[in-house]
Amino acid sequence: MRILSATVYRRLVVMRLSLDAPIAEVACKLPVRVEPLRESDVEDLVRFQPDPGAREVRRRLGAGHRCFAAWHQGRIVHAGWVSTSAGWIDYLGCEMPLAQGDAYQFSSFTDPAFRGLGVASARVAAMAGALQREGYRRLIACALPENAAAFRPLLRVGYQPVGRVSVVWLGPWRLVRRRAFESTLQGYWDGVLDEMLATPPIEAWRAYMRRVYVELVRRWLSPSAGGLGLKTDLFEEAVTPHEVLSQLGPGSVGVDVSPAVAVAARRRLSVRDEGHLFVVGDLRRVPLRSGSMARVLAGSSLDHYADKADIGTSLAELARLLAPGGVLLLTLDNPHNPAVWLRNHLPFRILKQVGLVPYYVGATYGREEARAHLEALGLEVTDVDAVAHAPRAPAIWLAALADRRIAGLSPARLERFLWSFEAMGRWPTRHWTGYYLALRAEKRWARTPGT
Repeated sequence: MRILSATVYRRLVVMRLSLDAPIAEVACKLPVRVEPLRESDVEDLVRFQPDPGAREVRRRLGAGHRCFAAWHQGRIVHAGWVSTSAGWIDYLGCEMPLAQGDAYQFSSFTDPAFRGLGVASARVAAMAGALQREGYRRLIACALPENAAAFRPLLRVGYQPVGRVSVVWLGPWRLVRRRAFESTLQGYWDGVLDEMLATPPIEAWRAYMRRVYVELVRRWLSPSAGGLGLKTDLFEEAVTPHEVLSQLGPGSVGVDVSPAVAVAARRRLSVRDEGHLFVVGDLRRVPLRSGSMARVLAGSSLDHYADKADIGTSLAELARLLAPGGVLLLTLDNPHNPAVWLRNHLPFRILKQVGLVPYYVGATYGREEARAHLEALGLEVTDVDAVAHAPRAPAIWLAALADRRIAGLSPARLERFLWSFEAMGRWPTRHWTGYYLALRAEKRWARTPGT
């Protein structure tokens, strides 16, 4: 494993500390003073830890990162960094997605003469307390699986292992894989919900996307045919009145990995009294009975995984839930669209910083790959299309202006303008301009002997 880690394969355990509860008290066998590093302390830090050097330390401070140092008898004996804007893992050369309320700690080092005395735990506890007072909800860290010394200070303060991130290098190519426990996904999307509720509603964009899905449901699903409908996420229902769940018929079911999203969606839709059922669950292990759904709408729910294998696992679950003759309406980020292709090849932290994506976007399937996976599950693909042809980034920026009625824009007028782009769905170039691939697949009836 050590040989592999130096060449083609590296991995880390992801740890998380909830800041919603009181921080555990830790005993330090050495009297230390823990405080954020000041500009005047940079040379002291460099004398303690020459690498990465004064220039890099000042760059980090200028970027908004903070260093918490433990001082003993007038000198630094331990230091660790924290970022609240973007997470970057130098050891793996990849980003660590952060939701609102998350902070990522990195680059911790203790003077060898002072190890084993609880100094690192004291610094982590003091830093966690400071972030907690500032309103942060989670503290994230990474550690080598075989490095027990790195785990000890984290576990003493209350960190728990919640997942794993790994990188495989194949020549100039790099494959990043993130394996998270369900609780990590829940916490991430809980944080995304908080962030979205605190930002402008972009009404025109939400209304436009609802119209895209309502039209797809009208074309490909039959809510009036009876049976239950399932929607595989509840994000629109939680953050906007432009929801789609009700289009699947009364009593339809909505599932989401985030408890906070499910609760918010239920609160919004409960006034309609349409008998919807709201379920918390991971799409890779849906807690619903096999063959219980007549129709399933999976609207861009499966393209947030880092690993394509998770898309396949989720599709198998949706196929299991469908009753014979049931229909799956699946949309995925369209990698044939040059804008989507480029976005998927840029670092998430940069996309997030410039406002191009509000949350993590992951792997997706192309047309033929999606068809092949669905057919391998025993589903018959009857239609393939591309939808949402309005250029996404400019449309969202215009929608933000329309929310504030800038330049004479109104959400209703802008929504009509965005909808006009759907005429491109009739052009031969539709698979290059549509933001989403859309597929309709039916579950075949089991054959009886002699047929």
